[in-house]
Amino acid sequence: MSCIVAIVGRPNVGKSSLFNILTGSRAALVADFSGLTRDRQYGRDLKSSAILIDTGGIGKDSSDLSKDVIKQTNLAIEEADILFFMVDGKDGLMPLDEEIAKKLRKTNKPVRLIVNKIDNAKDLEESFEFDQLGFKDKAVVSTAHNLGLDALKKDLLETAPVAEPIQEKRNDLRISILGRPNVGKSTLINKLSGFERVLVSSESGTTRDSIEVPVKEREITLIDTAGVRKKSVSKGKVEQFSISQSIEAIKKSNVVIHILDAVEPLVDQDMHLLGLALSIGKPVLIVANKIDLLNKEELANLTDHIFRRLSFAKFVGVSLISAKEGKGLKKLLNLAEEAYLATSKDFSTSVLNKILNEAIKKQPPPLIGRFRPKMRYIHQGGKNPPVFIIHGKNLKKLSSSYKKYMENYFREHLKLRSTPLIIDFLESENPYKDKPNVLSGRQKKKRKRIIKRSKK
Repeated sequence: MSCIVAIVGRPNVGKSSLFNILTGSRAALVADFSGLTRDRQYGRDLKSSAILIDTGGIGKDSSDLSKDVIKQTNLAIEEADILFFMVDGKDGLMPLDEEIAKKLRKTNKPVRLIVNKIDNAKDLEESFEFDQLGFKDKAVVSTAHNLGLDALKKDLLETAPVAEPIQEKRNDLRISILGRPNVGKSTLINKLSGFERVLVSSESGTTRDSIEVPVKEREITLIDTAGVRKKSVSKGKVEQFSISQSIEAIKKSNVVIHILDAVEPLVDQDMHLLGLALSIGKPVLIVANKIDLLNKEELANLTDHIFRRLSFAKFVGVSLISAKEGKGLKKLLNLAEEAYLATSKDFSTSVLNKILNEAIKKQPPPLIGRFRPKMRYIHQGGKNPPVFIIHGKNLKKLSSSYKKYMENYFREHLKLRSTPLIIDFLESENPYKDKPNVLSGRQKKKRKRIIKRSKK
């Protein structure tokens, strides 16, 4: 039977390190300063069926963002069946540890005290001061040196044994939410998922981890990514690692929803992010958020303005929404599913060849010198994204404009919206090109007779 375990404690006591070790991942960011984790991060324990929750540190900071972090931690505590209360053995018992201990006791849930950063015998001796917190269930560990964790893993397995092999669902649609900082990614996630799953703040850069959020009643997982800034602005190691996690999220997703700020749509950084997602080969939906801040004239011209800048990707679908007010959200997930079905579809060779012949008949390839390139046949060479291979003669000299014409023609007739399409033009070679012309005995005699007659 599975259970939910929330890892709680002060900032920078090693909660994310423990989460990563137990889940066998790098999903939670780790650094040597406090306040890094903000949203709650979910993961499955490697050995058992337990679901672990990494939470933000409970501190005394009174800022609005800190209050939101504590709110997320409180939600994790309410959701959990077991609480892992983590403390720092190097710092010793702190007044804030005692306050957190009182709070956890009031939940009437099983609490396991985990004293971290116990690297030697001296640290072990000093760790006994934590006994005055009154928790009988105690573990002494060092996440940095992987010490004392075997007993913890064994207890998790006994508490939440694996009844049968866990198989991840492969049919779930995974959608990564991409965009610059503070364009409304987390607000959209919360609206689509139906509950307040990730932090929303007017402060840019609030999201740091890539957070996976399931959508209620649908086999869809949304991935909230950190806002990607320009390299010149991304100075800190944490932000640079957040960017790399965002790129990994794109690679692991089936569809990318690229959110723009409707007030300032498609700046250079947006163009870079869009090109990145398309180059990885993912279907992309462009979503202009915050339309509630535009007047009627600005709203009427917004789509045209976006498409004017999208000369290299006019096939990408554009939606106008207000995540804050819930406008235009109903069709968004359906459009994402349609884009995924288009990019993963199998096309019959006969249909592709019929379209190829129609395209050539409508607009034949231009002459190259005295000869016209010949496209003989086409077949599908892959999917996600779709890859079509056209075989023929003199195709190397085809102009880029004609190749674009073929791409647009196939895209239109196969209804491939919002997905990249790759068409490879393969030159058909003469199979006898490098083979010597060896005559048979009969051919040699015939050749001699012809030569003899010609001399007469």
